[in-house]
Amino acid sequence: MVREKTVKKVSIIDLGSNSVRMNIVQIQPNGAASLILQEKEMVQLGRDAFLQKKLQESAMQRTLSVLRNFVALCKKHSADEFLAVATAAVRDAENGKAFLAEITKQTGIVFYSISGLEEARLIYKGVSQDFPVSDTLRFYLDIGGGSSEFIVGDSYSHRELDSVKIGCVRLADMFMKDKHGAVSEEEYARIQDYVRLEINHTLGRLSGYVLEEMAASSGTARCLLQIAQSLDEESLFQKNFLSYKNICKIARMLCAKTEEERKRIIGMHPKRVNIIIPGIAILQTVMEELGFSGCYVSDSGLREGILRVYLEEKYPHATVHENTIIQEKSVFKLARSVKYEEQHAKHVAHLAVRLFDSAKSLSLHSFSEFKRQTLYYAGILHDIGIVLAFAKHDEHGWYIAKNYSNLLGFTEKRQLELALLVGSHRMKENSCLQSCTEIAPEEKKDLELLASFLKIAEALDRNHEQYVDDVYFEKNGDTVNICAVSSEPDCLERKKLTEGLPLLRRTIPALQSLVWKIKD
Repeated sequence: MVREKTVKKVSIIDLGSNSVRMNIVQIQPNGAASLILQEKEMVQLGRDAFLQKKLQESAMQRTLSVLRNFVALCKKHSADEFLAVATAAVRDAENGKAFLAEITKQTGIVFYSISGLEEARLIYKGVSQDFPVSDTLRFYLDIGGGSSEFIVGDSYSHRELDSVKIGCVRLADMFMKDKHGAVSEEEYARIQDYVRLEINHTLGRLSGYVLEEMAASSGTARCLLQIAQSLDEESLFQKNFLSYKNICKIARMLCAKTEEERKRIIGMHPKRVNIIIPGIAILQTVMEELGFSGCYVSDSGLREGILRVYLEEKYPHATVHENTIIQEKSVFKLARSVKYEEQHAKHVAHLAVRLFDSAKSLSLHSFSEFKRQTLYYAGILHDIGIVLAFAKHDEHGWYIAKNYSNLLGFTEKRQLELALLVGSHRMKENSCLQSCTEIAPEEKKDLELLASFLKIAEALDRNHEQYVDDVYFEKNGDTVNICAVSSEPDCLERKKLTEGLPLLRRTIPALQSLVWKIKD
């Protein structure tokens, strides 16, 4: 990979169900990052959205106004790249995609809606950096507006990820609609009972782990810490530790007050008064069920995780890079879920990257390692569409790969590229790639060449018998030949690839012929 040679300024925006947050970060050529600006506005995009499954017009207009201001700040600070994601409110709303399109139209920012599991993974990447390096397991909880993320991991990797549809805004809509007065013990208990019911399955998955400590992130946790420190001198000296005893005390105090009275509590943000009780109910209930006497509160979260992944991809020489491992696990999880033919898929993937490598050695392309990985994953997944029907299984595969929400570690664009390759593996016109309007023409040209490598690889294992041991390109003056090494002198693979040469020449104009070499 070519290293970045100049200083960059990147804007990272997290469009949540309650708040929209932005960090502008300056990154040196060696990968060192420093925060230039941090902004947050509580727009409550998810307010009244979860029950109706639709973002409300007033909330969308508030959000657009804030984002226009953010763009002006980015121009002022010369930020030259946006990393923008949207979470639960957008991904759950029927008009979520249309709203993101409107954001792009009005501001130029392209937002990507991420799945709950990807949100949990990115939060882990950000929050885990806040704690001493350790191989003991921690439990991480992030209480959002529309969902809460449950994570188990040490300092090196996560073991469990889950996203549950219990957020402070969602529960406020369900249990505190138009509730401005005090909250009774019975009403608070109903919220806790609902939380227990929703997290029951997740708690079952966590029961097999020995969890040494708990970390909480998000605005709810930070707000409660500030309130605890204003009420309890001992909490002030414990820095970022929030005890279960203080959580119970604060919960009773909050419930006893009206909405107006809560606004006067030291540490309380005025726009959080109507959602703080569901938020503390989530935290208290989770701590009770898992038996924690307290939790450490982190200042990091989703934006810090996005930055960490960005640095790992763009500056691999400067950071520990495990993102590829996450991607590969996700790809094989999808492949196994549709009962793929493992030996055939791995063989096709191997042949495809052999072609990639040999083409690069002959200067037929200069693609990055990330393109090579995407091609390999497409080889693994190329036949997944058969789970729906063999006829048009390339198109079915394109649809599955594009819409599968648990491909962790992939940006939306990279998942789209992967899906386009899956849908272009057969020796025919690449209809899904040609009709795609989300990829620029020059990027389509690159994908066409990668698709050709996959077409060749798939044609060389049509019998699923692995007759072809190796394949590579070989230059012959100004022309290029495909050289296949096989134990079979005459087979279906040889016939199919020979028939496909005219189609392949559209993307590899120098291609002349197929050279069939018999293995000794």
